[in-house]
Amino acid sequence: MTRVCESKCQTGSAFYFLILVVCLLSEILPANGQNTAGQAAVGTTLIQSLDFHGRLRGEQGFIIVPENRNDSASRMITVHYFRFPAREPTGRPPVFILPGGPGQAILTADIQNGMQQKRYNKFAEIEAYNRNRDVVIVNQRGNSRVPGIQHLPSTWTVKPGDWSKPMSFTNSSRRLAIGFKAHLKKHEALKFDLRGYDILHLVDDVDAIRRAYGYEKLALRGGSFGSQWALAYLKRYPTHVERMILSGTEPLDYGYDSAEGIWNVFIKIEEEARASKEVVLPEVGLLGAVKSIITRLEKQPVKVRGYHPRKGYPANVVIGADDFRYYLTRPILNSRSHSREMLELWPKFVLEIYQENYQYLASKIIDDRPEDAHCNLLLTLVDNSLGVTGHRQKKLESDPAYRWLGDPNWFYKATRDVTPTPVVNDEFRQLVVRQTPVLLIHGTLDLATPYENAEEMLQYFPKGHLITVKGGTHFATYHAASVDPRFLEYLSTFMDSSDPETAIKKIPSEILLPELQLKPNKGQSLFNGLSQKRK
Repeated sequence: MTRVCESKCQTGSAFYFLILVVCLLSEILPANGQNTAGQAAVGTTLIQSLDFHGRLRGEQGFIIVPENRNDSASRMITVHYFRFPAREPTGRPPVFILPGGPGQAILTADIQNGMQQKRYNKFAEIEAYNRNRDVVIVNQRGNSRVPGIQHLPSTWTVKPGDWSKPMSFTNSSRRLAIGFKAHLKKHEALKFDLRGYDILHLVDDVDAIRRAYGYEKLALRGGSFGSQWALAYLKRYPTHVERMILSGTEPLDYGYDSAEGIWNVFIKIEEEARASKEVVLPEVGLLGAVKSIITRLEKQPVKVRGYHPRKGYPANVVIGADDFRYYLTRPILNSRSHSREMLELWPKFVLEIYQENYQYLASKIIDDRPEDAHCNLLLTLVDNSLGVTGHRQKKLESDPAYRWLGDPNWFYKATRDVTPTPVVNDEFRQLVVRQTPVLLIHGTLDLATPYENAEEMLQYFPKGHLITVKGGTHFATYHAASVDPRFLEYLSTFMDSSDPETAIKKIPSEILLPELQLKPNKGQSLFNGLSQKRK
């Protein structure tokens, strides 16, 4: 057994005891956060030491906070975090790592596994920053994956759609609203105060840990929602932020997806398809094919006899325009979400349906539609607390691509009016000019957070710098590291430098990935590929 495994076993029972102590404290501490002796309970930290092969030494712990800071009668909950003091202390502010999602988390096992890998990952970043700075990883309150008490259920469920009818975003929205309302009633019975699971409570949890350790300033590292969390902290506590590294950036008013941003990625894929010898495009082109399919299915949905090998039985399904729209941005075959492999298969997916081969799409519907959908609860609560300004929503709905892709934000619109978390105001969402040094990393083929997000945000940060990863997806940092061995050095140099404005002059503005290896649209079909992979 390795030392890491021994450390895990040795700390495991002790940490479970720590959780028991926290549980007892949460029961005996009054809701106002004070015990009978008048000592403050809110902000109490309980910790357990950790050692990862001597490369990261520190602690994991809990900080006790109110579930709802706006309610004096609120019960106490815990927020889980890790803290690793600097190996060579310099007195520089700590780096706070903010996971994405919402709903993502970093666990002890994740750190163990990540540090065993030789290639770049987030834990290589953590180790690099930890040389001269304390590193603090803050997990989101209520996350069911992390240790602690008063966890929210991870998901809520929605009843399935009907095979005999084409998918409709409107009808799906109604089912979402019904399912979410039913789930909220269950939480009322369990005495959860869901008003406390919003973006401002996440921000204040970070600040509670900052204050508990006496840090005056901090540096922030976040990707995707983690970047939004960091920007929310900057908005609420601007004087406490020294610098930031953000990837897959989401400004505060950009939580709603942009149809135009998604369409721009499709345009880039079409450009590569035109240059490819493997893809044979119709006269209308790849995006012309998308428009043609949507127009065709809007006029007349198609009935298909389909089959999915995982289910093992055939079924009749009706495919409409929203079915096609829905799967346009979903993983294809066994590709991962946000992967370049998914984009490499995308032209083949479109062109098969353009040629009226619906077998693969029918198989996906058979596999997905008859089962209850499981929606991330923390994501629903936190994202709806950010909402969107009326100006931004109007702009999104007037984008030309909205006609073809439909409303990519139907999930939020279906659930926002029944979500109990308070919503931030328009002033909070607005971008304002900041002198905070910031390093941005963003891929040009990012379907989740469009590249245009980073370009626009950079205008508000005069001391900012953007690394454009040409051909990168939402995993742009991993793509960049795969082709540029100095990528981690760029990040650590920016974080370590006493003069970040000078440091960014030595960091490239662009990292170029190889062209996509687009799959031929002739030969084996996607459905046959699916069948072979299931055998």
